[in-house]
Amino acid sequence: MRTLPARYLVFAALAATLCAKDAPRPWPADAFRPVTAERIAALPAADQPAWRAYWEKSLAQEKLLPSRKGRELAPSRPLGGAPIPAIYSTKLNLKAPDAWYASEEARALADHLITWQTPVGAWTKGGDYSRDFRPVDNEHDEYSGGTYDNDSTITELFFLTRVSHAAMAAPAAAPRLTTWRASFLRGVTYIFNSQYPNGGWPQIYPLAGGYHDAITYNDDAVVHILELLHAIGNGEPGLDFVPAESVGQARERFRLGLRNVLACQLRDAAGHPTTWGQQHDALTLLPCAARNFEPIGECSRESVELVRFLMTLPQPDPDVAAAVHGAMAWFDRHVLHGVAWDRKSPAGTGLMAKADAPPLWARLYEIGTGKPIFGERDRMIHYDVAELSLERRNGYSWYVTAPSELYPLYAGWKLTASAKL
Repeated sequence: MRTLPARYLVFAALAATLCAKDAPRPWPADAFRPVTAERIAALPAADQPAWRAYWEKSLAQEKLLPSRKGRELAPSRPLGGAPIPAIYSTKLNLKAPDAWYASEEARALADHLITWQTPVGAWTKGGDYSRDFRPVDNEHDEYSGGTYDNDSTITELFFLTRVSHAAMAAPAAAPRLTTWRASFLRGVTYIFNSQYPNGGWPQIYPLAGGYHDAITYNDDAVVHILELLHAIGNGEPGLDFVPAESVGQARERFRLGLRNVLACQLRDAAGHPTTWGQQHDALTLLPCAARNFEPIGECSRESVELVRFLMTLPQPDPDVAAAVHGAMAWFDRHVLHGVAWDRKSPAGTGLMAKADAPPLWARLYEIGTGKPIFGERDRMIHYDVAELSLERRNGYSWYVTAPSELYPLYAGWKLTASAKL
């Protein structure tokens, strides 16, 4: 678990002074830093060999891919023009009845999606799995290797496990089953290759630069990776075909990833664990910024899924327990009662009094002051959501209710976890 260094605490104190009138302010100059050979060379000598090996493997993996035009577009300055919409792969249902995964419809989707698997074993965003991949489909060059963003790669791998498991009792599906399983194992190798030496994962691999190199909790990317590794390590249904060597490696990668999650957790001035940022620097583990409207901050939304995941672990150790208790205490301190936010209503430019409103949290809070913060595409940080443009105000979940979902789970978890510690 990380205690913020003096420069961050000083910055937070300065921000509190400068923002006494809640004036918008720009991002700090080092809001995010990609992984580079120069940064690796500045690491302690003992850490450099593992990181150099990782860097060299990433470069080697990139040579397997088409020319990556998107590398030139990796965000290093504010972007102009129309906003880029979120892109999700289509037609993959992970919550269908078990019988559906034995249907020809599901099997056809599996057949199609493996044609979209990239040479390094992952998937990009926006795949249309109603048909096979075509070379002209790869419009988003920065993702040409693979990404965990927007549920990519892990969704495809979980889908393959469900279809494969359902096909085990159908001899006629045997040739396709072999192909699906081979695709799954290539994807698992991608997870192993993309994991940083310290246990985190970038959003895109091979490394693409910009904020894509950060350890990404946004949209639960790391949580989904850990869930899959945990399933492999436990030999859950549909995964008994995974070789023993890969199972053992999945367990070790899971252990290392979990330790990294705990190491990234922020602490308050008194040293108590609190919450996580949306992204954390790959080398320092400090919270960092991402898209032009996502500044550095303590994040409620992504921390919910991290806490929920930690509470699913069957044998929580004292560090895991402390992480959960600390985060729940943070939610208690930051909850808003009696107010609501409707971003789509004509009057919904800010919070409105509403006695029966559910508990509410801002999505992002300024580190050190605890003030809710809101981002604009020009990389200015605002302290009032009403100051944002209509496009940004309506296009992002600046307030959330998701932490409420944790409280009934936490009540039960405290009873069982305390008995196991």
